[in-house]
Amino acid sequence: MSIPQQQPRLSVRNLDDLVGVVPYLIGFHPQESLVVMILTDGRVELTARVDLAPISDPAALADFWTRLDLRFPRAEPWFLAFSDDRQLAWSVLEHCVLLVGEHRLGRVVAVVGDYWEADLPGGPSGAVQASPSAAEAALLGLPARTSRAELAALVAGPADAAVDGLVERFAAQAEFLDRRGLRAKRAILDRLLHSDGPLTVDDAVLAALLVSEPSRQLMVLRRLSTQNAEQQVRLWVSVLACALTPYRPGPLGLLGMAAWLTGNGALMTICLENLDAIDPLGPLPTLLDWLNLRVLPPDLWSTHRSALLRAVADHLTVIGPTPASSDS
Repeated sequence: MSIPQQQPRLSVRNLDDLVGVVPYLIGFHPQESLVVMILTDGRVELTARVDLAPISDPAALADFWTRLDLRFPRAEPWFLAFSDDRQLAWSVLEHCVLLVGEHRLGRVVAVVGDYWEADLPGGPSGAVQASPSAAEAALLGLPARTSRAELAALVAGPADAAVDGLVERFAAQAEFLDRRGLRAKRAILDRLLHSDGPLTVDDAVLAALLVSEPSRQLMVLRRLSTQNAEQQVRLWVSVLACALTPYRPGPLGLLGMAAWLTGNGALMTICLENLDAIDPLGPLPTLLDWLNLRVLPPDLWSTHRSALLRAVADHLTVIGPTPASSDS
Protein backbone atom coordinates (compact mmCIF):
# COMPACT_ATOMS: atom_id res chain seq x y z
CA MET A 1 0.00 0.00 0.00
CA SER A 2 1.34 3.42 -0.96
CA ILE A 3 0.42 6.14 1.53
CA PRO A 4 1.66 9.67 0.89
CA GLN A 5 0.49 11.12 4.20
CA GLN A 6 1.39 14.80 4.06
CA GLN A 7 -1.06 16.43 1.66
CA PRO A 8 -0.49 19.89 0.17
CA ARG A 9 -3.24 22.48 0.22
CA LEU A 10 -4.74 22.27 -3.25
CA SER A 11 -8.03 23.59 -4.50
CA VAL A 12 -10.26 20.85 -5.92
CA ARG A 13 -13.29 22.42 -7.55
CA ASN A 14 -14.88 19.47 -9.36
CA LEU A 15 -14.32 15.86 -10.40
CA ASP A 16 -12.06 16.90 -13.28
CA ASP A 17 -9.78 18.54 -10.70
CA LEU A 18 -9.98 15.51 -8.41
CA VAL A 19 -8.97 13.02 -11.11
CA GLY A 20 -6.27 15.34 -12.41
CA VAL A 21 -4.59 15.87 -9.06
CA VAL A 22 -4.36 12.22 -7.94
CA PRO A 23 -1.04 11.51 -9.74
CA TYR A 24 0.56 14.42 -7.89
CA LEU A 25 -0.70 13.22 -4.52
CA ILE A 26 0.63 9.67 -4.92
CA GLY A 27 3.72 10.59 -6.94
CA PHE A 28 2.93 8.83 -10.23
CA HIS A 29 0.12 8.20 -12.70
CA PRO A 30 -1.79 5.20 -11.31
CA GLN A 31 -2.49 2.19 -13.49
CA GLU A 32 -4.71 -0.72 -12.42
CA SER A 33 -5.00 0.87 -8.99
CA LEU A 34 -7.50 1.65 -6.27
CA VAL A 35 -6.89 5.08 -4.76
CA VAL A 36 -8.57 6.14 -1.53
CA MET A 37 -8.73 9.77 -0.45
CA ILE A 38 -9.60 10.33 3.20
CA LEU A 39 -11.33 13.65 3.86
CA THR A 40 -12.13 15.38 7.15
CA ASP A 41 -14.14 18.61 6.96
CA GLY A 42 -13.30 18.90 3.29
CA ARG A 43 -9.54 18.53 3.82
CA VAL A 44 -7.61 15.58 2.39
CA GLU A 45 -5.93 13.85 5.33
CA LEU A 46 -4.43 10.96 3.40
CA THR A 47 -4.24 9.40 -0.04
CA ALA A 48 -3.57 5.65 -0.28
CA ARG A 49 -3.04 3.44 -3.34
CA VAL A 50 -3.13 -0.34 -3.80
CA ASP A 51 -3.00 -2.63 -6.84
CA LEU A 52 -6.49 -3.19 -8.17
CA ALA A 53 -6.48 -6.92 -8.99
CA PRO A 54 -5.41 -8.16 -5.52
CA ILE A 55 -7.79 -5.78 -3.75
CA SER A 56 -10.71 -7.08 -5.84
CA ASP A 57 -10.82 -9.98 -3.39
CA PRO A 58 -13.48 -8.92 -0.84
CA ALA A 59 -11.41 -10.16 2.12
CA ALA A 60 -8.36 -8.17 1.01
CA LEU A 61 -10.50 -5.08 0.46
CA ALA A 62 -12.10 -5.46 3.91
CA ASP A 63 -8.66 -5.75 5.55
CA PHE A 64 -7.43 -2.68 3.66
CA TRP A 65 -10.45 -0.61 4.62
CA THR A 66 -10.31 -1.75 8.26
CA ARG A 67 -6.78 -0.38 8.59
CA LEU A 68 -7.87 3.00 7.23
CA ASP A 69 -11.07 3.03 9.25
CA LEU A 70 -9.22 2.38 12.52
CA ARG A 71 -6.97 5.35 11.85
CA PHE A 72 -9.70 7.69 10.56
CA PRO A 73 -12.99 6.51 12.11
CA ARG A 74 -14.97 9.69 11.33
CA ALA A 75 -13.48 10.63 7.98
CA GLU A 76 -15.23 10.59 4.63
CA PRO A 77 -13.60 8.25 2.08
CA TRP A 78 -13.58 8.80 -1.67
CA PHE A 79 -12.61 5.83 -3.86
CA LEU A 80 -11.15 6.02 -7.37
CA ALA A 81 -10.50 2.89 -9.45
CA PHE A 82 -8.03 3.33 -12.33
CA SER A 83 -8.21 0.51 -14.89
CA ASP A 84 -8.57 -0.42 -18.54
CA ASP A 85 -11.14 -2.96 -17.36
CA ARG A 86 -14.35 -1.03 -16.66
CA GLN A 87 -16.13 -4.07 -15.22
CA LEU A 88 -13.30 -4.75 -12.75
CA ALA A 89 -13.16 -1.08 -11.72
CA TRP A 90 -16.87 -0.94 -10.94
CA SER A 91 -16.86 -4.33 -9.23
CA VAL A 92 -14.24 -3.08 -6.75
CA LEU A 93 -16.02 0.26 -6.28
CA GLU A 94 -19.33 -1.47 -5.57
CA HIS A 95 -17.64 -3.50 -2.83
CA CYS A 96 -16.24 -0.24 -1.43
CA VAL A 97 -19.75 1.19 -1.22
CA LEU A 98 -20.99 -1.90 0.63
CA LEU A 99 -18.07 -1.79 3.09
CA VAL A 100 -18.34 1.90 3.97
CA GLY A 101 -22.07 2.51 3.66
CA GLU A 102 -23.70 5.30 1.69
CA HIS A 103 -24.27 7.38 4.84
CA ARG A 104 -20.52 7.95 5.18
CA LEU A 105 -19.22 7.55 1.65
CA GLY A 106 -18.02 10.52 -0.37
CA ARG A 107 -17.90 9.64 -4.08
CA VAL A 108 -16.74 6.67 -6.13
CA VAL A 109 -15.09 7.26 -9.50
CA ALA A 110 -13.98 4.82 -12.20
CA VAL A 111 -11.17 6.13 -14.41
CA VAL A 112 -11.10 3.97 -17.52
CA GLY A 113 -8.55 4.93 -20.15
CA ASP A 114 -9.00 8.59 -20.95
CA TYR A 115 -12.41 9.13 -19.34
CA TRP A 116 -13.98 8.94 -15.89
CA GLU A 117 -17.47 8.22 -14.62
CA ALA A 118 -18.76 8.76 -11.10
CA ASP A 119 -21.24 7.32 -8.60
CA LEU A 120 -22.41 4.33 -10.71
CA PRO A 121 -21.90 2.87 -14.19
CA GLY A 122 -23.29 5.35 -16.67
CA GLY A 123 -23.22 8.17 -14.10
CA PRO A 124 -21.72 11.65 -14.52
CA SER A 125 -18.65 11.42 -16.75
CA GLY A 126 -15.88 13.44 -18.30
CA ALA A 127 -12.56 13.27 -20.11
CA VAL A 128 -9.29 12.88 -18.20
CA GLN A 129 -7.41 16.08 -18.87
CA ALA A 130 -5.01 18.58 -17.37
CA SER A 131 -6.81 20.57 -14.69
CA PRO A 132 -6.10 23.78 -12.76
CA SER A 133 -5.37 21.70 -9.66
CA ALA A 134 -2.84 19.61 -11.56
CA ALA A 135 -1.11 22.76 -12.74
CA GLU A 136 -1.15 24.07 -9.18
CA ALA A 137 0.40 20.82 -7.94
CA ALA A 138 3.15 21.07 -10.54
CA LEU A 139 3.90 24.61 -9.43
CA LEU A 140 4.23 23.34 -5.85
CA GLY A 141 6.95 20.99 -7.06
CA LEU A 142 4.96 17.78 -6.56
CA PRO A 143 6.27 15.04 -8.86
CA ALA A 144 4.02 12.89 -11.01
CA ARG A 145 6.07 10.20 -12.68
CA THR A 146 4.59 8.29 -15.57
CA SER A 147 4.29 5.05 -13.60
CA ARG A 148 5.18 3.28 -10.38
CA ALA A 149 7.88 1.41 -12.29
CA GLU A 150 9.64 4.70 -12.98
CA LEU A 151 9.64 5.43 -9.25
CA ALA A 152 10.90 1.92 -8.47
CA ALA A 153 13.81 2.47 -10.86
CA LEU A 154 15.23 4.98 -8.34
CA VAL A 155 16.17 2.11 -6.02
CA ALA A 156 16.89 -0.61 -8.60
CA GLY A 157 20.63 -0.52 -7.96
CA PRO A 158 23.55 -0.47 -10.38
CA ALA A 159 23.38 -1.77 -13.93
CA ASP A 160 24.87 -5.21 -14.54
CA ALA A 161 27.68 -3.68 -16.57
CA ALA A 162 28.82 -1.63 -13.56
CA VAL A 163 28.94 -4.49 -11.04
CA ASP A 164 32.48 -5.71 -11.68
CA GLY A 165 33.90 -2.22 -11.26
CA LEU A 166 31.86 -1.69 -8.10
CA VAL A 167 33.13 -4.95 -6.59
CA GLU A 168 36.65 -3.53 -6.86
CA ARG A 169 35.54 -0.19 -5.39
CA PHE A 170 33.84 -1.87 -2.44
CA ALA A 171 36.96 -3.94 -1.75
CA ALA A 172 39.22 -0.86 -1.89
CA GLN A 173 36.95 1.28 0.31
CA ALA A 174 36.42 -1.56 2.81
CA GLU A 175 40.20 -1.81 3.13
CA PHE A 176 40.37 1.97 3.59
CA LEU A 177 37.80 1.82 6.41
CA ASP A 178 39.53 -1.11 8.07
CA ARG A 179 42.52 1.16 8.62
CA ARG A 180 40.36 3.80 10.36
CA GLY A 181 39.22 3.84 13.95
CA LEU A 182 35.64 4.32 15.13
CA ARG A 183 36.02 8.07 15.53
CA ALA A 184 37.36 8.49 12.00
CA LYS A 185 34.56 6.35 10.58
CA ARG A 186 32.00 8.47 12.40
CA ALA A 187 33.59 11.65 10.99
CA ILE A 188 33.37 10.22 7.46
CA LEU A 189 29.71 9.32 7.94
CA ASP A 190 29.00 12.79 9.38
CA ARG A 191 30.48 14.35 6.24
CA LEU A 192 28.46 12.13 3.95
CA LEU A 193 25.21 12.73 5.82
CA HIS A 194 25.53 16.48 5.20
CA SER A 195 26.08 16.10 1.46
CA ASP A 196 23.30 17.72 -0.55
CA GLY A 197 24.33 16.70 -4.03
CA PRO A 198 24.87 13.46 -5.90
CA LEU A 199 27.68 11.55 -4.22
CA THR A 200 30.75 10.42 -6.09
CA VAL A 201 30.91 6.67 -6.61
CA ASP A 202 33.57 6.32 -3.91
CA ASP A 203 31.52 8.32 -1.41
CA ALA A 204 28.39 6.32 -2.22
CA VAL A 205 30.33 3.10 -1.63
CA LEU A 206 31.66 4.47 1.67
CA ALA A 207 28.14 5.36 2.81
CA ALA A 208 26.81 1.91 1.89
CA LEU A 209 29.65 0.21 3.77
CA LEU A 210 29.26 2.38 6.87
CA VAL A 211 25.50 1.87 7.24
CA SER A 212 25.80 -1.87 6.74
CA GLU A 213 26.30 -1.83 10.52
CA PRO A 214 22.81 -1.72 12.18
CA SER A 215 24.06 0.49 15.02
CA ARG A 216 25.07 3.14 12.49
CA GLN A 217 21.64 2.85 10.91
CA LEU A 218 20.27 3.77 14.33
CA MET A 219 22.69 6.70 14.54
CA VAL A 220 21.46 8.03 11.18
CA LEU A 221 17.85 7.42 12.17
CA ARG A 222 18.32 9.49 15.34
CA ARG A 223 19.36 12.44 13.17
CA LEU A 224 16.44 12.15 10.76
CA SER A 225 13.84 14.91 10.93
CA THR A 226 11.21 16.57 8.79
CA GLN A 227 13.73 19.35 8.19
CA ASN A 228 16.38 17.13 6.55
CA ALA A 229 14.19 14.37 5.12
CA GLU A 230 14.20 15.67 1.53
CA GLN A 231 18.00 15.93 1.58
CA GLN A 232 18.24 12.41 3.02
CA VAL A 233 16.02 11.05 0.23
CA ARG A 234 18.42 12.47 -2.36
CA LEU A 235 21.41 11.10 -0.44
CA TRP A 236 20.20 7.50 -0.13
CA VAL A 237 18.89 7.37 -3.71
CA SER A 238 22.42 8.33 -4.73
CA VAL A 239 23.91 5.59 -2.53
CA LEU A 240 21.53 2.92 -3.85
CA ALA A 241 22.60 3.67 -7.41
CA CYS A 242 25.98 2.15 -6.47
CA ALA A 243 25.07 -0.32 -3.71
CA LEU A 244 25.74 -3.99 -4.32
CA THR A 245 23.12 -6.41 -2.95
CA PRO A 246 24.80 -7.21 0.40
CA TYR A 247 24.98 -3.48 1.17
CA ARG A 248 21.44 -2.48 0.11
CA PRO A 249 19.43 -3.06 3.33
CA GLY A 250 20.81 -0.07 5.26
CA PRO A 251 20.34 2.51 2.48
CA LEU A 252 16.92 1.05 1.57
CA GLY A 253 15.67 1.28 5.16
CA LEU A 254 17.00 4.80 5.66
CA LEU A 255 15.56 5.92 2.33
CA GLY A 256 12.20 4.40 3.28
CA MET A 257 12.17 6.33 6.55
CA ALA A 258 13.16 9.60 4.86
CA ALA A 259 10.53 9.03 2.15
CA TRP A 260 7.89 8.45 4.84
CA LEU A 261 8.80 11.74 6.51
CA THR A 262 8.43 13.61 3.21
CA GLY A 263 5.01 12.05 2.67
CA ASN A 264 6.21 9.89 -0.24
CA GLY A 265 4.37 6.74 0.73
CA ALA A 266 4.87 5.16 -2.71
CA LEU A 267 8.66 5.32 -2.41
CA MET A 268 8.50 4.11 1.19
CA THR A 269 6.47 1.08 0.08
CA ILE A 270 8.88 0.31 -2.76
CA CYS A 271 11.77 0.34 -0.27
CA LEU A 272 9.84 -2.00 2.02
CA GLU A 273 9.10 -4.39 -0.85
CA ASN A 274 12.81 -4.52 -1.72
CA LEU A 275 13.72 -5.10 1.92
CA ASP A 276 11.20 -7.93 2.22
CA ALA A 277 13.15 -9.73 -0.50
CA ILE A 278 16.62 -9.35 1.05
CA ASP A 279 16.35 -8.49 4.77
CA PRO A 280 12.76 -8.89 6.03
CA LEU A 281 13.67 -9.25 9.72
CA GLY A 282 16.05 -6.31 10.06
CA PRO A 283 15.24 -3.40 12.40
CA LEU A 284 14.46 -0.88 9.65
CA PRO A 285 12.08 -3.06 7.59
CA THR A 286 10.34 -3.98 10.85
CA LEU A 287 9.93 -0.28 11.65
CA LEU A 288 8.71 0.58 8.14
CA ASP A 289 6.21 -2.27 8.22
CA TRP A 290 4.90 -1.06 11.59
CA LEU A 291 4.40 2.47 10.24
CA ASN A 292 2.73 1.20 7.10
CA LEU A 293 0.32 -1.16 8.86
CA ARG A 294 -0.79 1.56 11.26
CA VAL A 295 -1.13 4.23 8.57
CA LEU A 296 0.86 6.56 10.81
CA PRO A 297 1.23 10.05 9.29
CA PRO A 298 4.69 11.66 9.42
CA ASP A 299 3.47 14.62 11.46
CA LEU A 300 3.30 12.17 14.38
CA TRP A 301 7.04 11.37 14.16
CA SER A 302 7.88 13.76 16.98
CA THR A 303 5.23 12.10 19.18
CA HIS A 304 6.38 8.53 18.53
CA ARG A 305 10.08 9.17 17.83
CA SER A 306 11.51 8.25 21.23
CA ALA A 307 9.49 5.04 21.56
CA LEU A 308 10.27 3.93 18.01
CA LEU A 309 14.00 4.60 18.40
CA ARG A 310 13.97 2.62 21.63
CA ALA A 311 12.28 -0.25 19.81
CA VAL A 312 14.98 -0.21 17.12
CA ALA A 313 17.69 -0.11 19.82
CA ASP A 314 16.02 -3.06 21.60
CA HIS A 315 15.92 -4.95 18.31
CA LEU A 316 19.69 -4.45 17.96
CA THR A 317 20.20 -5.70 21.52
CA VAL A 318 18.25 -8.86 20.74
CA ILE A 319 20.21 -9.66 17.58
CA GLY A 320 23.50 -8.88 19.33
CA PRO A 321 26.06 -6.10 19.41
CA THR A 322 27.86 -5.04 16.28
CA PRO A 323 31.48 -3.98 15.86
CA ALA A 324 30.34 -0.38 15.42
CA SER A 325 28.15 -0.34 18.54
CA SER A 326 30.08 2.48 20.18
CA ASP A 327 29.34 4.74 17.15
CA SER A 328 25.73 5.13 18.25
